[in-house]
Parts: sequence; structure tokens; C-alpha cells
Amino acid sequence: MGELLMEDSKVEQKSGIKALFSLQSEIESVFVTIAEKYELTKEELLILLTLWEKGGMTLKEMDQFVPIKSYKRSKTYNHLVNMKWIYKERPVNDERTVLIYYNEDMRDKQHELVTDIATEIKQHKMKMSQSFKKVLDMAQV
Repeated sequence: MGELLMEDSKVEQKSGIKALFSLQSEIESVFVTIAEKYELTKEELLILLTLWEKGGMTLKEMDQFVPIKSYKRSKTYNHLVNMKWIYKERPVNDERTVLIYYNEDMRDKQHELVTDIATEIKQHKMKMSQSFKKVLDMAQV
């Protein structure tokens, strides 16, 4: 009898692990769709969300919220500038510091982006919910 319970437990654990992969795939597909439509990486999207929430800040301050590898840093911020999502400034008193700000002219695009992300999540809601439940069920075994 104990062997049967242990076997059931292993089956549930395997199912939960597969569900974790499934959940990750569903989440990733949301980001892929947004990346294709808006040409934004996950890091760039997180930078925008942070600026919308916190306001302008230095690149160093942004590093606390969005860790970006040093070799990708310039490319990431320059891409956001080129896409007109953000702009950069250097204070007159300290040329080493770079401040970044959200471009208010992109407010309509911001609303469109947030709406599209919410729509994408809704389209994946059922699968994500089922997978997440299996993962949580596994954690209770």
C-alpha cells in the first residue's frame, strides 16, 4: 500500500514538473507575441513599466529594477531611444550620469501596449491556470 502512495506521489510530481514547463511556455508565448508586434524584449518592456511606475531615473538606479548584462546595456537603452519610447539626458554638472525618461508622446502607444499584453494573457489564461494549479498541487505532495 505504501508503494502505491509513493508511486502516485511520483506521478503527481512528474505531472507538476511538466506543468511547470507548460506554464513557462505559455508565459513565454505572451512575451514573444509582444516582442514581434512592438519590437520590445522582456528587459525593454520591464524598463518601460518601471519608468511608468517610478518616473525618470539614472541608468544606475534602473539597474536596481532591471538587471541588464553590461554588454547589452547600451544596445537596450539605445533601442528604446530609437523607438522613441524613452529619451536620455546628461546633467550639466555631471557628464558621467545618464538620466532616462519615458517619452510622454508615446502615451497612446503605451495604452495600446498594455491592452495588448492583457489581451494576450487572457488568451492564455485557461492553459496557464491549469498548469499553475498542477504545479501548486505538486508542491503539496
